[in-house]
Amino acid sequence: MRQETKNCQNCHNNFIIEQDDFGFYEKIGVPPPTFCPACRYQRRLSNRNEWNFYKRDCSLCGQDIVSIYNKDYPGPVYCQPCYWSDKWDALDFGRDFDFSRPFFEQFKEHRFSVPRIALTNKGSINSEYTNQANDNKNCYFIEASSFNEDCLYGNWYQKSRECIDCWVIDECELLYECLDCLKCYKSGWLQTAADCAECYFGMDLRGCSNCFGCVNLRGKSYCWFNEQLDREEYIRRFQAIDWSSKGIKENKEKTKKLRLGLPVKYYHGPSVKNCSGDYIGFSKNTHNAFNCFKNENLKHAQDAWEAKDSMDLTETMDNTFDYECEGTGWGQSNISVSKKWYGSNVYYSELTFHSDNLLGCVSMIKKKYCIFNKQYSKEEYLALKDKIIEHMRKTKEWGEFFPTIISPFSYNESVVQEYFPLTKEQAISRGYRWYDRPKRDYIVHIKYDELPSTIELVEDSITEKTIECKSHAMGVNKNTNCATAFKVTPLELMLYRKMSVPLPEKCYVCRREDRLSLRNPRKLWHRQCMCGSASS
Repeated sequence: MRQETKNCQNCHNNFIIEQDDFGFYEKIGVPPPTFCPACRYQRRLSNRNEWNFYKRDCSLCGQDIVSIYNKDYPGPVYCQPCYWSDKWDALDFGRDFDFSRPFFEQFKEHRFSVPRIALTNKGSINSEYTNQANDNKNCYFIEASSFNEDCLYGNWYQKSRECIDCWVIDECELLYECLDCLKCYKSGWLQTAADCAECYFGMDLRGCSNCFGCVNLRGKSYCWFNEQLDREEYIRRFQAIDWSSKGIKENKEKTKKLRLGLPVKYYHGPSVKNCSGDYIGFSKNTHNAFNCFKNENLKHAQDAWEAKDSMDLTETMDNTFDYECEGTGWGQSNISVSKKWYGSNVYYSELTFHSDNLLGCVSMIKKKYCIFNKQYSKEEYLALKDKIIEHMRKTKEWGEFFPTIISPFSYNESVVQEYFPLTKEQAISRGYRWYDRPKRDYIVHIKYDELPSTIELVEDSITEKTIECKSHAMGVNKNTNCATAFKVTPLELMLYRKMSVPLPEKCYVCRREDRLSLRNPRKLWHRQCMCGSASS
């Protein structure tokens, strides 16, 4: 069997390329990678900003807008109406390729000159602060989410209503601080649950209702830290619960302690065959994959759904025979592409929609046979494309994703900071950009330890107050993007009252970091199953 150990040119750790990998690279016509899978993932994430929002002007109409590009971004940024309008033509930004220079050097200049959409938010109502999202109503600060209503603060919400501070939920209603939940109702602090109702502080539950502090249960009701109760006793204990921040913390710790004493499955997810990873399901021959569902023959992927015969995908949907793609969907045979919807045979391009046969293009809508936003005939395109690819082979750029050093985002603005955190000094020493937010000008009205202990004590006027973030006050905010203070919106207050949960003590950014810390890291380890079998 052909297998090769290579040394990553970025982190200098060894990684293995398997025989099947070589076959894939040969089919799509790229050389084997020079970065290890983790560093390739890091590079893709550095190209993605999901939730850092800024106020700025539209570069075309001048209106105030919300954007994922800060005011210091050097290129043009258009609001959504302008971007999708006929007021401008991406072909006007076309340029010739210079064979005396590297591709990435030219693409950096090109990507910063072509207009970009302020944020990707399509078909939504009253949901200005949402990104990589579509068809949402009355939603705020949710990302990578679709078809939701009255949802706030979270990632990967799908077809859900009235949920706050969650991560990866589908067809859920009235959830608070829940992770990886499917078809759950009126519950809080759940991790990995499906078809559950009125359950709190639970882990790995299926088909349960009215369970409190329970772990690894199936089809149970009226259980209290895995103790079976009758209905009357359960209700009596539930009515005596202390729903203050202190009481919630105590129940979290008690549930965690229970879980540590019980067996856990070596990965999260259902129905897989010949797969490795975590938070995966309904997949076949899928390896080193995380939060990936309904895939076949996929490798080195994160947040990829419905992919087939592909490698190195991040935040994708319905991809076939794709390689090194981020934020793409509905296409095939694409290489090193970012933010592409509906299109095939697209290479080294970004922000392309309903377009095919592109190379080095930015912000192309319903176009084909273009290189660096310049239109060619089919014959001219194919000939020049092959010539550029040969040039990129010589410069060792072909097959490599866009380098972090040319990202449109500063390192700490992109999602990479969550999974591969660096200090400002570390980022700058590697040639990455860093964004220092302007000093926030506000007056703190309420310190975190002055908040009412329960939601019943909160007055309507709280929505007019600025609240100090606990992490910032205690000097423990690891995330450099901590907001330092925050406000509670009227919808948010209404939902807290509806769910009987206290006001949060931390800003959204720090709460997001806390949620992420509850999920397993996106790594795999070899270890021994405690039943005696080898596992990984």
